[in-house]
Amino acid sequence: MPGRKAKPPRLWFREDEGVWVILDRGKQIRTGCGRDDLEGASKALESYIGGKHATTVGATDPRVLAIADVLTFYETRKRPKGNDPRAMEQHELLLIRLLDLNAFFGMKVVGDIKAQFCRDFVDWSTGAENDNNKRAGIAPRSTAVSDQTARRRLEDLRAALNAYHAEHVLNFVPKIILPEKAEGRQRWLTRNEAARLLGAALGYVWDSEEGTWKREGGRLVRQPRWVINRRRPAARFILVGLYSARREETIRRTQWLATTTHPWMNLGAMVYQGRGTEERKTKKRRPPAKIANRLRPHLVRWRKLDAQRSAELRAAGVMKVGEEIRFVVNRMHDGKPLAGKIRSAWEGILEDAGLGEDVVRHSLRHTAATWLMQQGTDRWQAAGWLGMTLEQLENGYGHHHPDFQEEAAEAFGGQRKL
Repeated sequence: MPGRKAKPPRLWFREDEGVWVILDRGKQIRTGCGRDDLEGASKALESYIGGKHATTVGATDPRVLAIADVLTFYETRKRPKGNDPRAMEQHELLLIRLLDLNAFFGMKVVGDIKAQFCRDFVDWSTGAENDNNKRAGIAPRSTAVSDQTARRRLEDLRAALNAYHAEHVLNFVPKIILPEKAEGRQRWLTRNEAARLLGAALGYVWDSEEGTWKREGGRLVRQPRWVINRRRPAARFILVGLYSARREETIRRTQWLATTTHPWMNLGAMVYQGRGTEERKTKKRRPPAKIANRLRPHLVRWRKLDAQRSAELRAAGVMKVGEEIRFVVNRMHDGKPLAGKIRSAWEGILEDAGLGEDVVRHSLRHTAATWLMQQGTDRWQAAGWLGMTLEQLENGYGHHHPDFQEEAAEAFGGQRKL
């Protein structure tokens, strides 16, 4: 009878010594990491495996080529060449996804990739029961993700294989089977809901039972001053999102003055420059767009307020001499850009506005596109302003247009000519 298949190197916690060790074919290699330092132990395991591994990069036979080497090859090719912070951030996200793939596929070769293996990965990612994974001794992820997240990981694996094939020409390239793509979210806000969202960002609380803003003793209820100040960046974000249809990342990166590396507001020409001239083009178009009339007075007022705050922050020593607030959406206490996505403040705003979790930050873009169609805006102009193709606009929002399939619907109404 053939011998039992050896398990790959793995971590194990020795209770008697209070330390993580690496188990490998009966050997125990101490990592020197205590129970709480799982991250350090994981890095030690990664280094140990890397030290044992002989690279297969250059191989053209998928039955020999290690998937781990394909992922490493792809990561190396995708590394940013400059010091662009945005490119570095995107690369870090890619690295996280590749590490996730490596955790499942890393001990296999490219020739092992079959349709069922891809489905096994989806089950592993989502925490679903899977007999194949059980037999292989693969435990489900500690934190389950959606099948759409698993799909995104498999798309990375496919891209990595194609990049390697373009360089070394594999004998055959296995087909990556993806979970069915879910319909994109199309949640948009009515005018009433948008007003409630903005009102909550300014500190007011919606009374869902009464259908109006909450009052106590005849006065409107409002959150404490510190909560209002914490939500001010979100209030700006909401207004810009509703009246520019820009994505969250673009809005957070938008600056007041002309720049080649960031989006910026040209208040002289009233044009929103969605992309700096030195920024690379991506699938997510960010064309220049005329600033909406509703947004213009807000931007002019915010620009003056930020100039005053810059002077105050310089006087207080928070800012250096000559330094100014550069970003449209900025932190109140120091004028710096937001460190990350608007998350915790958004959750509180939704609660105070009486809106559900289905309203996400990207809903602002859906809302702007929907309102444009409902107003009967020319489709070609709307598509250009939104940074979409006409096909994307028609497929996603065309049914909101008052002329949607009008001729087809009226074709049956007239008398038939003999």
